[in-house]
Amino acid sequence: MRNKLFMATIAAAIAIPVMVAPIPNHYAEAAETKGSVVLANNPFKDVKVNSPYYKIIHEMRDTGIIQGYEDGTFRPDTTISRQHAAALVSRALKINGLTLEKTKEFKQPKDLRTDSPFYDDIKSLVEAGLLEMDNQGNVNPNKALTRGEMAKIIAVAFNLEVKADYLFGDVKGSKYEEYVKALYSNGVTTGYEDYTFKLNGSLTRVHYVLFMHRAMNIDADFVAKPIPTPEPEPKPDPKPTSKSPVKYSDWSYQDIKTKIPRPAGYVAGEHEKKNAEIFKNLIIENGHRGKGSFNIEEKSWDSSSFTFEEKLRFNSEYAGVTYEEYVAIINQVIKTGEVYDGGTFAMYFNYQNGMIYESGTDQSK
Repeated sequence: MRNKLFMATIAAAIAIPVMVAPIPNHYAEAAETKGSVVLANNPFKDVKVNSPYYKIIHEMRDTGIIQGYEDGTFRPDTTISRQHAAALVSRALKINGLTLEKTKEFKQPKDLRTDSPFYDDIKSLVEAGLLEMDNQGNVNPNKALTRGEMAKIIAVAFNLEVKADYLFGDVKGSKYEEYVKALYSNGVTTGYEDYTFKLNGSLTRVHYVLFMHRAMNIDADFVAKPIPTPEPEPKPDPKPTSKSPVKYSDWSYQDIKTKIPRPAGYVAGEHEKKNAEIFKNLIIENGHRGKGSFNIEEKSWDSSSFTFEEKLRFNSEYAGVTYEEYVAIINQVIKTGEVYDGGTFAMYFNYQNGMIYESGTDQSK
């Protein structure tokens, strides 16, 4: 079968002044056009001479495998349907004097009219087990052909053998495994750049023609390369949640310094320097008698003589506000990145070291 197909293809290629495009680079489902382009007679209106598929499309047309539309277009980017895929492969086999082996009994599909121009083509593929009917007895002729179905049709129709045991990760264990292996090991498919094949994806008319062309012009010297294992998508480092009254205080010290959201326009170092200057001026303007800082990491206070909550309650009393008001102010400066001016005390948060800086007056004054 392979020899007949090869000889018929060579004969057609000699009779038509169109060059065969080379097999493309690894892992790129496309064709390349190299060297000077031989113009086709009466080319399709929508297939430009600079298209990487120009030569292949017109060669396949001139051999009678594709016909195009009445308006003179090929519509290369249109998704190919099951009935059109059946027609194209049937023409290719007839041109080469080949037939498909019948492996199944044909039962008339509910959605396929006997006067359909694609009836015999679909019937032939169904009998060969290359197109399956659904549970309702429909063959879905207008439905998009999947890449998995394409692999089976082309591998069986053109008698492709598995030459190397390389497999795409998203094909493993599927019913199309051996067919995709056959296509890949013969250079018919290269898969996607992420080392997947995408069995359930659809394909365009031009890509179906490209796969057929490669299957009809197998390079005997082609050696498939191993398929790398795709790198797993890195999962974003989830930000921890906080249930403490002072937001983020139940995070680790490292998370406090690196994962607390920064305000819009934040520039590390410059932001802290600006706030320190504002804070200094407020101390002078308001006559604050003391200033200090403390770490908002709750665990860091475990070895202290008093707890983090006790520290907050003491500070709130000193500042002349309630505990709840004091906690709200801390959360405010952490969220906004601004310096809080309470008149009797001031406060801001340093994102780089996770510290609260505050100053206040002697309330007994």
